[in-house]
Amino acid sequence: MTLALLLLSGITLLLLGGHYLVRHAVELAAKLNVPPLVIGLTIVAFGTSAPELVISVGAVLTGHDDIVIGNIIGSNIANLLLVLAVSALIFPVRVVRRTAGREGAILTGATVLFGWLCWNGQVSPVEGGVLLASLGAYTAFAFLAPPKAAAGQAEEEIAAMAGAAAGHGLRGSLMVNILAIALSLAALAGGSQLFVDGAVRLSLLFGVSEAVIGLTVVAVGTAAPEIVTAAAAAWNRHTDVAIGNVIGSSIFNLLGIAGVTALVSPIDVGAQFIEADIGILLAASAGVVVLALALGRLGRRAGLLLLTAYAAYILQLG
Repeated sequence: MTLALLLLSGITLLLLGGHYLVRHAVELAAKLNVPPLVIGLTIVAFGTSAPELVISVGAVLTGHDDIVIGNIIGSNIANLLLVLAVSALIFPVRVVRRTAGREGAILTGATVLFGWLCWNGQVSPVEGGVLLASLGAYTAFAFLAPPKAAAGQAEEEIAAMAGAAAGHGLRGSLMVNILAIALSLAALAGGSQLFVDGAVRLSLLFGVSEAVIGLTVVAVGTAAPEIVTAAAAAWNRHTDVAIGNVIGSSIFNLLGIAGVTALVSPIDVGAQFIEADIGILLAASAGVVVLALALGRLGRRAGLLLLTAYAAYILQLG
C-alpha cells in the first residue's frame, strides 16, 4: 500500500469514527442520565486513547522504548495544546471553573506521578501497577462523584438530548448506541494505525530519531482521534465532551497506557525526556488549567495562543 493511500485511508476512518463516536456517546449519556462531561472523561476519552495503547505495547515489545515514552508525552502535549486549540478555534470552549479546577488538579497530579516514576530512568512493572491502580481510582471517582457543575446542568442537557434522540427514532435503542460506539472506536484505532504507519515511513526517509518520531509524528497520529473527536464535538456545540475528552485522554495516557505497557515490559526512559520533555508536559498541563480558570472559557484568541505554543514546541525539537 502506498504512503498516500495509507494516509488517506487513515484520515477517512478517523473522520467517520470521530463523527459517530461523539453523536452516539452524547445519545448514550442522555439514555443513562449521565452528564456528557463524565462520558467525555471516561468512555470517549479512554476509547480515543486506544491507538496510543496499541502502538505503545507494540513498540515496547520490539525494543523501541523511545517511541513509547515519546508517544505518551507527545500525545499529551498535543492534547493540551493542539486539540484544545482546534476546538477553541471552531467554537469557544466553555469552562466551568469548579470542574476545571478539580479535573485539572487530577491531571497535574497524574503528570507529576508519571514524571516521578520516570525519574530513575525506567518504569517497572510494579510502577505500572501503581499507575493502573491510580487510573482505577480516578475512573470510579469520575462516575461516583461527577463534577457538581456538570451534575447541576445534567437535567436540562439530558432532557434536550433525549428529545433529540427521540426525534431521530433512537429512544430505547441503547444497544444501537453501544454498538455504534464500539464500531466508531474500531474505526478510530484502525485509522490511526494506518495514518501512523504511513507517517512513520515518511519520516524515516529523513533520518529522524525514534524519540523525535514518538514526540511528533506518532504522537500527532495517535492523537488524531482526539483531534477529530474534539473538533466534531465543538462543531456540534458539545464542548463538555470536547474538554472532557482532552482531560480524560491525557489522564488515561499517563496512567493507563504507561501502566499497561510497563506491565508488559519495563520501559526505559531516555535522558532527553527527563531533562526536557517531561518538564514541558508539566508546564503545559498547569498552564492550560491556569488559563482556563483565569478566562472562564477558551475562545479563539486562547486557541491561537495554544496553537502558537504547540508550534514553538515542535520547532524546538528540530
